[in-house]
Amino acid sequence: MLRSSLFAASAVLLSTAAFAQNDASSKLRPVTSPVKNAGTYHLASGTWTRAKAPTANYGPDAIYNNTCLLGYYVVLSSVETMVDSGRLPSTSSVAGPNSVPGTSDVYGVNGFQISYCATNALVDIDVAHYECYSPCSDATLLVPNSALSIPGLPGGGGSSSALGCWILNIDIQGSTAEFDLQGDCDQLYDAAATTDNFGWAQTETNPNGAPGGPLLAGDPYGILAAGPAGTGCPYGDGTVFVGQDETTQGTGLGSDDVFETDIGGAYAGCWFFGGYLSGAPYASFNHVVYGDAGGGTGGAVGTSYCVGDGSGTTACPCGNNSTNGGGCANGSGDGAVVSGSGSASIAAADLVLANTGGIANQPCLFFQGNNSIASGNGVGFGDGLRCAGGAVIRLQVRFGDSNGDCASTIDVGAKGGVAAGDVKRYQSWYRDPNTTPCGGQFNLSQGLEITWAA
Repeated sequence: MLRSSLFAASAVLLSTAAFAQNDASSKLRPVTSPVKNAGTYHLASGTWTRAKAPTANYGPDAIYNNTCLLGYYVVLSSVETMVDSGRLPSTSSVAGPNSVPGTSDVYGVNGFQISYCATNALVDIDVAHYECYSPCSDATLLVPNSALSIPGLPGGGGSSSALGCWILNIDIQGSTAEFDLQGDCDQLYDAAATTDNFGWAQTETNPNGAPGGPLLAGDPYGILAAGPAGTGCPYGDGTVFVGQDETTQGTGLGSDDVFETDIGGAYAGCWFFGGYLSGAPYASFNHVVYGDAGGGTGGAVGTSYCVGDGSGTTACPCGNNSTNGGGCANGSGDGAVVSGSGSASIAAADLVLANTGGIANQPCLFFQGNNSIASGNGVGFGDGLRCAGGAVIRLQVRFGDSNGDCASTIDVGAKGGVAAGDVKRYQSWYRDPNTTPCGGQFNLSQGLEITWAA
């Protein structure tokens, strides 16, 4: 759901340039055996819920999700620790191409997911989490918020030719190992990984001369053709903040194309695989954090549809497909994204519609319709697709800022005359007079479907 232009991506992925990045390509190995789901290990009871069992005791929410597997794992040296990073959004976080609003300022963590490939028959793994961690900084100088040793996990066949690759969830609910992490490190969104990110570390502590390592994950812009559709996995997908769970593959919010390693308690360097924007594997690792996202009103509201990426039966007017989860591409090369934050509660009256990625200083109209046009595929209109129709109500006209972003300031439910249980469709229309790709001089976002509550 959260994609941006590669120009913007370069700023994000190079945010750790202060650390010299070493090429870890020699550590990279292809996954040559099926990745199996081991299920859930319950720390409090020392028991397992196998993958096909109906229940597992964690969540209820996925608050970080980096599960877009790339088909590689990293071989670490003996007792070498991998340290990666991501972001949990606070309520001060904003909606944007690489950001979502959070629902709490402090998240109670009661589970997490790890993955690895190994040759040892049984594997002992240490996992740590750090509330504040600047990508590629020295984690040996930090005190973790949580540090667990998990022995006797499933591995391989005991030889280098018998690789075993696993994904498993660790349930810490009801144990003394539950812990809290603040959103954006200090509950304040700074739009900088150095001050917003959390860190997590993974070490195989019994390599016996044959160490394995974690599985790579992440393809935010579809460069590696990962994900179920081969189009990548946007930042933030698979989390409660965009109305999804971990069954949807995503690239971790705030994840970066670098990781750190420590050996024997000493900093061993900052690593990547040659640069994701150049087509090399994304230097981040599979991880999910589970917890309670709280009852705040900062989360994403609504379900996106009618995306201008060519996946629907109605094509963008001049083949101007986008790749960022928004409408058909405008002159910037991306589509505008309409999103909702706050809640769909009529009584709360706090729904905010935002349009990101429009055209700077141009008018933007938010409107409401009863229907999703053409079964949700839309019809050609200007340079984009009209997706919402039927008893259309013009809600509010706003002007884009220097980035083409704008947001509503009215009571959307009152203006739209909604009732509890109504399903309404929303879209933004905006002018594109100077860079219009198809000559229509205006464009639209994708559609957003919202079910209203009392």
